[in-house]
Amino acid sequence: VWLKRDARLADHAPLAEALGGGRPFLILYIYEPDQLAHETVHGSHVAFINEGLLDLEEQLRTALGINGAAESCVTIRRGEATEVLQSLLSSRAIARLLSHEETGHGVSFTRDKRVKRWCKAKGICWAEYPQSTVVRGLSTRDRSWHLAWQTHLDSFLEAGPIPDFFSVHKGEAMVEAAARLWRPGGVGVLPAGELGIAHPEDRPYRQKGGERRAMELLRNFLEERAERYSGGISSPNSAWTACSRLSPYFAWGHISIRTVLAAVAARRQTASGKLARSLEAFLTRFRWRGHYCQRFEMLYWMEHESLCQAWEHLRTPADANSASSGKSFLFDGTGKALTTPAVGGGRVSGEGVIPSEAERLKAWEQGRVGYPLVDACMRCLLATGWLNFRMRCMVVSFAAYNLWLDWRALAGHLGRCFLDFEPGIHYFQLQMQAGTTGGDLRCYSMTKQAKEQDPKGEFIRKYIPELASVPDRFIHEPWKLPGFPESAGGYAARIVEEVQSAKAAKTAVAGYQRWAQSGAHKRGESPPELATLLSASAAPKAKASAEPKKRARPQAEEAASSGQQRLKLVAAPPGEETGATSAEDGSPRAPEAGVDMSKTKRSE
Repeated sequence: VWLKRDARLADHAPLAEALGGGRPFLILYIYEPDQLAHETVHGSHVAFINEGLLDLEEQLRTALGINGAAESCVTIRRGEATEVLQSLLSSRAIARLLSHEETGHGVSFTRDKRVKRWCKAKGICWAEYPQSTVVRGLSTRDRSWHLAWQTHLDSFLEAGPIPDFFSVHKGEAMVEAAARLWRPGGVGVLPAGELGIAHPEDRPYRQKGGERRAMELLRNFLEERAERYSGGISSPNSAWTACSRLSPYFAWGHISIRTVLAAVAARRQTASGKLARSLEAFLTRFRWRGHYCQRFEMLYWMEHESLCQAWEHLRTPADANSASSGKSFLFDGTGKALTTPAVGGGRVSGEGVIPSEAERLKAWEQGRVGYPLVDACMRCLLATGWLNFRMRCMVVSFAAYNLWLDWRALAGHLGRCFLDFEPGIHYFQLQMQAGTTGGDLRCYSMTKQAKEQDPKGEFIRKYIPELASVPDRFIHEPWKLPGFPESAGGYAARIVEEVQSAKAAKTAVAGYQRWAQSGAHKRGESPPELATLLSASAAPKAKASAEPKKRARPQAEEAASSGQQRLKLVAAPPGEETGATSAEDGSPRAPEAGVDMSKTKRSE
């Protein structure tokens, strides 16, 4: 039984098959150097995984009656997957390899193909069991893929969770299973610092891993907190307890989707009023989660490429040797355009100085861009590894539009920050918020969001101690405080002016939209320079013709309820679903226009 993202007993088909199958079996986990080298891996992830492995080991020892210093029930090895399997095969014949399917990043997919070839060469049957709502082999080229996925989703969930072996077998069956368990020994649980990963540090206030913690958190949510879910998940203050907080356990497989949904279904039997509405909202987001993971399975290359190919050039990282390097059109705190390349040292921004891409990215990562709610969110992630969905959208919006950073520059840091890093959600949402899916542009007003979601500055003060004594009326705009920045504890000056930089970003995107819709990118034509787009926007308007024309709908308008600005970029192709997506809830939208349909699913 090869454990990957599934260190648990409940609803674990491979483990249940091995325990009840009558054959000798091995429970294996591998620290794989190629997987640990991925840019999204962080020491907090390793620590969370280790806690899950230790919890599983303890449960197995208790259930099987194994005491003392005997070899571990879970054999942990370190090395490339096929090499580890080969070393085990040299000691004992292997008839079958049992595991769960995984919808991971490209490196894990490449590993799985190696394992598949190795199993075929050795005559070993590799049985992969579904543990999520993902269906392999579907393609967006087939307009009926959604129906096939929905059919699978319904049948998968209706089947219910698989009872763990120990809940239905006792006594002699336990002794017999323990006798069949092969425990050849391994390296044991290794801390991140011994695994050679690039970011071995942990996060001081993160959640702890393990199936039993997950089950207790589920109980606590359904019995005590679920009623606050509806209406409580948007503010960074209320979301800490209104959200289920189960996402890290889903991501690393310490609890299964079916286990949670079965518990929710049972709770709904007696729920009414706000609790019933909250549970329905929770289930709706579960369906969205499955939708995103399915889209990533079919469009796995979105890890590295923009879904809407016409936007591939939109925020291409600047080349230091290029004449266009640094042309980001940022604006300082007075609204003055920043055009002069930055010189090392000193303040991040200042009159006439444009921070380099590296400087902008570093300031954003460290939470010192000068907008309190953005900085509080980024520092919160560094400390805890968690942030509610609306705030995740907001920080990506600021980086993509106000700082004009390419979404790929954000992917690694956010992946490391999110304790609940899930590839199928991560890359799709990152591109959606950065506007490269061909959907809606989501350009948030940082100050408006701060005033609506943290009106008294509680969250801001918790994570930005420099602002602890700033009066409420200045907490969202400390640059207006007399004597700033000294009067604000030395808090960072704004790296850009949000209104001007957002306006420039929207103007550029609208211009690129017109360029893309003309078919120029398909003809191999070079995209227009940002300077050309902005200067054209500022040019005097031509006089209106004598014949009256229908008033055009504004390309951008502020959504008063959310403080975000939405701009329709590319219409969905005829015949495809056109359901809207809102940045508040993360609901899925239509298939993306401009997606390269020739590369739509994982295949050999």
